[in-house]
Amino acid sequence: MKSITQCFTIYLLFISFFSCKKNEIQSTNSKVEKYKDFVAKMHQKGFTTGNILVYENEKIIFQSANGLRSIDPVDSLTLDSQFRLASISKQFTGISIAKLKIAGKITYNQKVNTILKDFLYDNITIKHLLHHTSGLADYEAIIEENFEPKDSEKRYILGNNEILEVYYKVNPKLNFEPGEQWEYSNTGYMVLASIVEKVSGKHFSIFLKENIFDPLEMNNSTLYNYQEKRDPNMPNRVFGYSTAFNQKDLYLYDYDIVNDVRGDGGIYSTLHDLYKWNLAISNYKVLPKKELKEAWSWGSLNDGTKTRYGFGFKFLKDKKMPKTVFHAGEWVAFGTFLLNEYETKSGYIVLTNNNTPNHIAITDAIDSIRADKPYSLPKKSIAESFAGLMYSENLAKAMQFLDNNKNDSEHYFIDENHLNYLGSVLARNKNIDEALTVFKLNIERFPNSANVYDSYGEALLIKGDSLSALKYFKTAYKMDKSFENTRRTILKIEKALKN
Repeated sequence: MKSITQCFTIYLLFISFFSCKKNEIQSTNSKVEKYKDFVAKMHQKGFTTGNILVYENEKIIFQSANGLRSIDPVDSLTLDSQFRLASISKQFTGISIAKLKIAGKITYNQKVNTILKDFLYDNITIKHLLHHTSGLADYEAIIEENFEPKDSEKRYILGNNEILEVYYKVNPKLNFEPGEQWEYSNTGYMVLASIVEKVSGKHFSIFLKENIFDPLEMNNSTLYNYQEKRDPNMPNRVFGYSTAFNQKDLYLYDYDIVNDVRGDGGIYSTLHDLYKWNLAISNYKVLPKKELKEAWSWGSLNDGTKTRYGFGFKFLKDKKMPKTVFHAGEWVAFGTFLLNEYETKSGYIVLTNNNTPNHIAITDAIDSIRADKPYSLPKKSIAESFAGLMYSENLAKAMQFLDNNKNDSEHYFIDENHLNYLGSVLARNKNIDEALTVFKLNIERFPNSANVYDSYGEALLIKGDSLSALKYFKTAYKMDKSFENTRRTILKIEKALKN
């Protein structure tokens, strides 16, 4: 009797196991179909989705490549395309610092100026840089205001050494005392890469290759290392691009003067290499458990406030969700996202290169599908849709479209800057009445913006209605006293009206 009972129990467990497994497979298959459906619907709306990879329990369940790798020559994305990761690169910088600490070459509380002798600030530590609590000023603003090319015809691409040379000359004040506030800092992570180079004696690209990429067999990952007249050898390199205002022409949007800065960005990688990275992190193949826990510890301000930022890793706030680290990135036309549920060995990767905010909509949709919730498709810009019609058809059809859809908030969004630019284009093309219609809509939707009144006034002035223009200029200047050109225009109109 006991034997029969045991056999029956085993049978029930057997049935239960395979029933659960069947439900799990059905759930996964359902999600895969939803991912496919989402990509297809995005394509139908004219949106590309770039490269996407989703995995559960270490297994890839969905991956797709949709868009252009290059526009000149035209070439499509593949699953092996190498994208610029932008700020996702900070994870690799943080881990590089951790590896130096494990090797006994640095400490997290070590002052930066004990390593970089020209570093100007005495009270900033490596940990301040890692946790974005250093107070360092933004290097991009410093370069924009102070960099003077020695040869104006040469196309400069600056790296860490050139940036720091200018930075040290300018000697900018700290935005706050170290540890007093949290402020996202690209400067801090650039300095961290320079620390890695100084301590290791190797260029950051070599350090990454020897200590991370090669050991993890991330064979399609590299750090952008600019050399004059010769870009790095990346056969599958993705180039950033954007769509012109006419919604037809494409143009390259891949270059920036600080493209060669390393530490805060600059790494190129693929879906599968980042998948390897996430799993290697989760399985303690990158750092031992104790050291990884330290790299994933939240930063603390001087008053004890936690910052929710580790060594290049952000943390989800929702305690009901699986334990998760993530990071996003944006640079020139690239938008990227990397999420790692390290306990469930699940996550996803999104890589885009077409200069749209839709990479956020893509991650939102993936989050919804993973949670078995309905997803939403991104809305279209009404100004961009107008422009597309105006250039492909005619202005009359575009105006009719605007009148029909200006209140359709389900499918279109109205952006103040988009509308303002559209109105300016119409005004330059002498379509003043149409420009006034667009500017008027902008005033209705954004009544607290001084700029929309100023633009409407400019269009009225072009039309020859100085009196009405004066009214709108005065409204704009009353709202924002920094509009100095508007003030001068008001004085000119008032003087002309008196004569």
